Amino acid sequence: MFELTIAERHILRNPRMVLFTVLAVALAVGVIVVLIGITEGYRENLIDTTVENSPHITIEPKEGEDYIHLYRTLSAIVSENPGVVVASPRLLGMGAAKHKDNVKGVNFIGVDPVSEDILLNVGEDIVSGDYYDLRFRRYAVVVGTGLAEDLDLNVGDKFRITRQEVTFQLTAVGIIRTGTGLDRTLVYLPLRTAQDLVGEGDVVSEVGVRLIDIYSAPAIAEDLNAATSYKAVSWQERSRDILEQLDTQQVYAYIFYLLIFVISGFGIANTMIMIISRRTKEIGILMAMGVNQRSIMKIFVLESVILGPPSALLGGGLAYLAAVLIGNIEVPSEIYMVSTLNVVLDLKTFIYVSLFALVVNFISGIYPAYKASRLDPVKAIATD
Repeated sequence: MFELTIAERHILRNPRMVLFTVLAVALAVGVIVVLIGITEGYRENLIDTTVENSPHITIEPKEGEDYIHLYRTLSAIVSENPGVVVASPRLLGMGAAKHKDNVKGVNFIGVDPVSEDILLNVGEDIVSGDYYDLRFRRYAVVVGTGLAEDLDLNVGDKFRITRQEVTFQLTAVGIIRTGTGLDRTLVYLPLRTAQDLVGEGDVVSEVGVRLIDIYSAPAIAEDLNAATSYKAVSWQERSRDILEQLDTQQVYAYIFYLLIFVISGFGIANTMIMIISRRTKEIGILMAMGVNQRSIMKIFVLESVILGPPSALLGGGLAYLAAVLIGNIEVPSEIYMVSTLNVVLDLKTFIYVSLFALVVNFISGIYPAYKASRLDPVKAIATD
């Protein structure tokens, strides 16, 4: 059909126009996909950090008590639940670490290395050294990357930890990166060593529980509360403020997406209207040659159809490139609770955004072409 031939000639004869149109649509697609990806990536990272760097259920001491004394019995009872993977006793405390002339406040965690590794996959976060040295060396510790940097501490170095009147000289056998603000203060040490440092005997602060299904945490916590006199708290309850914040952010995110869609839509529409308005003279010549209004409309529709898919694919490529660059940006984990930005490039998002851009591109081409096709051919030809 001759409309397709004319549309192809228009495209081949105006490379600048083609480039401008393609870039307008591609940038709109890329910007929307990346912004949605950043929001969704931050949400996923925050949930992953919340879940993976803390127990799915935390069992706290009885009311009025500071520590759990019969933690071995409690851990055995908890482990009998079919939904539980492991129960890990943990003793938490605060102290001061000194190496050379550097002094830093620390949050230490006394653990059984094997059960703690199953609980939080600690071994996967070790960046240097050997986490399992904690099993065989009583005065060995694993420290967070930020703390190691602040103390100028390397694997094999000895340093001191003081709590109240008790001071131990310890050896750093590993450095761990959790990707959270904990890295600035975190110290893992053997449970027995932590108990000696705290000076309260054979006790723990809590029992951390890992589950097969993380979303079963509230139900299993209720079962444990009924079976014991201790308080079991699910990760959802412990992180309620974060989850509520995420829900609130989601509402604002949808409003933000809507605004971005509108702004991008106007950008595409403005580009197409400007390009087609400059072709008024060509439209007048076609009308003078006997081309009817429907055929003129079809010419511009075909141009949009031809240019649309390459524009969307280019937008996807730009989004991927931006995602790679943004993924290397480090952010303060103390503020954002994650150490790097993550962009989630979802195929569904790309398809929906591309369809939106193509529809806007299509509509934006129809309106000015329709108006131009209704002009008097003589006036259209005389247009500068």
